[in-house]
Amino acid sequence: MITALLPVPVQRLRLVWPPPSMRQILCSLLALCLTSHANMTWAQQVPTPLQAYLQQRFHLSEPQVRGALGALLVYAQQRLQKSDFDDLAAHVPNASNVMQVVKQQGIVTGPLDDIDAYEKTLANLGIGQPLASQIAPAVLEWLGAAGYSYERDILSAIVM
Repeated sequence: MITALLPVPVQRLRLVWPPPSMRQILCSLLALCLTSHANMTWAQQVPTPLQAYLQQRFHLSEPQVRGALGALLVYAQQRLQKSDFDDLAAHVPNASNVMQVVKQQGIVTGPLDDIDAYEKTLANLGIGQPLASQIAPAVLEWLGAAGYSYERDILSAIVM
């Protein structure tokens, strides 16, 4: 006896993995990760010409150079008249942010009474002597070469 083979209805199993609530959580986490990565990329700054100059000249990392410049700005702010400091800071991108970061990170922990205090502060960045004493003069050199002679003279009065 021959029987025809009729197709047997196949019941398809619908895999629901992960469950809808878990999918929402995974999508949210993925979106958070992507947003976080985009924000970190956005927050990374392109070195300014002064920062690049100091990095190349002294073989320092970007955070070390930013920290050294931030500490120098804090020192200058404490020693200069407001108008002179504002003129100087106008030529340093994100000057107020850089100064705030060196305070928050504990690089500058108190008043910088003189240039020696500034140079000792650089040890918090892993910049010891004799290199620490070369940073401020190099900044003066760069300011002069970049055509910022007025700002160079303002800073020179407190670092030399």
